[in-house]
Amino acid sequence: MSAPANLWPQRIQEVGANGVKARRIFADLSSSGTSQLSLIRQTIADGMMPVISYKVPDPAALANGSYDAWLATLRTQLVGLGAPVTATFWHEPNGDMDPAVFRAASLKFFNAVDAPSIAVGPILNGWLLDRRVSDFAAFTDATLLNKWEFVAVDSYQNGTATNPGDLLPARAIPLLASWMDSVGHPNTPIGLGEYNGFTAEAIAQAGESILSTPELWFGLAWNSTAGAYAPLVGDRITAFQRTKADSRAAR
Repeated sequence: MSAPANLWPQRIQEVGANGVKARRIFADLSSSGTSQLSLIRQTIADGMMPVISYKVPDPAALANGSYDAWLATLRTQLVGLGAPVTATFWHEPNGDMDPAVFRAASLKFFNAVDAPSIAVGPILNGWLLDRRVSDFAAFTDATLLNKWEFVAVDSYQNGTATNPGDLLPARAIPLLASWMDSVGHPNTPIGLGEYNGFTAEAIAQAGESILSTPELWFGLAWNSTAGAYAPLVGDRITAFQRTKADSRAAR
């Protein structure tokens, strides 16, 4: 699940901690490497896997080696946690930087940070798979796909709360799985870094797709006040609770 730190206790109480096995954390790479480290430690202590998204002041500078010392510090600190974590560079990069910069920075990030206890992969823009597959593919290449230990996307329902669209967040899972098959990586774990929708059906269908897709590794509900998607309440929270209580979630 994903929720701001100041709202996390309330959100976890609302949905129930049982079955919440991963927590999305947003961090900024720094010279000390300590961004969000206390929150990451708390997540591990709570029995959850941290799914950490790192951003940097200048992606091109990272690609060119300007942050190598920062990355080395980050790797040391994450390894020192003694628990499995995931780390990703600059989630949803479309519109933030040229794909070539993302690819170069992602390769630098992987080579500097990857370790046995650290799974490194991207969280890309899931909506690009609807109608702009070539743009989605531009943020990847053969070298990265051979190295990445998972590939994930963020996925949301289109429309508005008063006029929900018919593109549900669940759609991204088969689209991503099929794309991974098409590029020769059918066994690489995939994930949803964020998902939410305006209706209980949207949440329920996302949950079913998460539970029924063998290569799906993690699916994190966006449960925040930020953005157009209200926190999970009513029949939407019930749908999420059914997903995390399903026996298939244990895998």
